[in-house]
Amino acid sequence: MHLFRFIRNTGIWAPITVLILHQVLHSKEWHDPIDWFNHFSGGLSFSYFTWKSLPYITRWSGPLTPLGRLATAFLSGCTAALLWEIGEFLSDTFLHTRIQHDVRETMTDIVNGLLGTSATVLVLLLLNPRLRPSTPRL
Repeated sequence: MHLFRFIRNTGIWAPITVLILHQVLHSKEWHDPIDWFNHFSGGLSFSYFTWKSLPYITRWSGPLTPLGRLATAFLSGCTAALLWEIGEFLSDTFLHTRIQHDVRETMTDIVNGLLGTSATVLVLLLLNPRLRPSTPRL
């Protein structure tokens, strides 16, 4: 029971779901049409996971402001997108796989991860008025 609560409360289910879908839908005929979505949803899910998990690490990190929590979620999604592409590069280099085709494809993957992360941040901003910066009244 604690495991299910942990999965729900931390949002770890989101990146796990993306990884499972990536493996299930990963085939030659499906790769190109859905590759952009895999990277977009990866950025989306990892940022969500970070957002949901940050309250659980405040005893080590200290409390974050709402804007700091949002910035951390954004930066972690961008970092995850970048590290994923570095992993693909290392796989191609040392394991002789052929995951990355060219620089354009790699950059498109990174941009789609960034767009997914940005979508998460935008939705969080829209759904939570406390996150929006207040403008002083004159």
